[in-house]
Amino acid sequence: MFSTWQHFATIYLAEIAFISSVIYCVHRAQKNRIYSAFWQLLLFRLASDSLIFAAGCARQLQLIDRLHFSHLYFYTYWFSFVIDSVLVLRVLHEMFRHAMRSIPGVQKLGRPVFFWAVAISVILAGAAGISPHSSGMGLIFSAAQTLGRSESVLALCMVTFLAFASHTLGVSFRSRIFGVTFGLAMVATANLVNAALLSHLFNLTVAANLGLEIVNFAAMALWAGYFLQPEPARRLVTMPVTSPLMRWNEVAQTLGNPSGQVAVSYPPSFMNDVFDLVENVMGPASWPQKAVGASRSPGPMAS
Repeated sequence: MFSTWQHFATIYLAEIAFISSVIYCVHRAQKNRIYSAFWQLLLFRLASDSLIFAAGCARQLQLIDRLHFSHLYFYTYWFSFVIDSVLVLRVLHEMFRHAMRSIPGVQKLGRPVFFWAVAISVILAGAAGISPHSSGMGLIFSAAQTLGRSESVLALCMVTFLAFASHTLGVSFRSRIFGVTFGLAMVATANLVNAALLSHLFNLTVAANLGLEIVNFAAMALWAGYFLQPEPARRLVTMPVTSPLMRWNEVAQTLGNPSGQVAVSYPPSFMNDVFDLVENVMGPASWPQKAVGASRSPGPMAS
């Protein structure tokens, strides 16, 4: 049987190894700039896992006592959990932008919708942790759990959207957009199932956590596989002119892009040119008076 330290070290060393392999695959495919939010998520997970593992090693070597290690582990884990959830939301937004690249109008209109969905999730996460009797640790714990559930729901909605709209958007199931989103959805499903089990069956804590770790490793292996193999070329989006999606795209472009405006300026001599033109057409300015005087009949002669 593994001791507590051996179980702890095995889990975190495996996570560090899997994340490092995904980072290598993403860098090898030269996609770290294209998928910058996903790249930042991987680097943050590697840093947070390395920090927690270093704290465990310090505890094992008796460099810190048990109380300090407990506080360090708790705050590092839950603060990392909150930041990780925010980064996952950024990754989902990044995958949404790449998926909707062929329909720029709907893509631009969907940005504020996605932003408000994330904002509402964060507000609910903060409100859920506030109670009259909540302490600092309870506040962090409640907010992190609510934010994690919100991120999991958005991940499941995103992968469902890609599954049904992949043909319309020209995104293949072998695309890295779908692979990254599907991996996040796998972890999101495991988190929701794990939370549901632990809220009713406390005796399944060890089995539920082990299953969560296995799904987490499977998701990272999936990401590594997607970035190792060449990505198929994206299909051109073809749709009839009567398609509702095409109309939505036109409406979105119209709403997001106001009509152009032209600045009209007149040269200083513009009005002088107008006066010269009128004078050339109508004659000199005294022409009406001269013409009237010439056509007037002579008056009676003075006697």
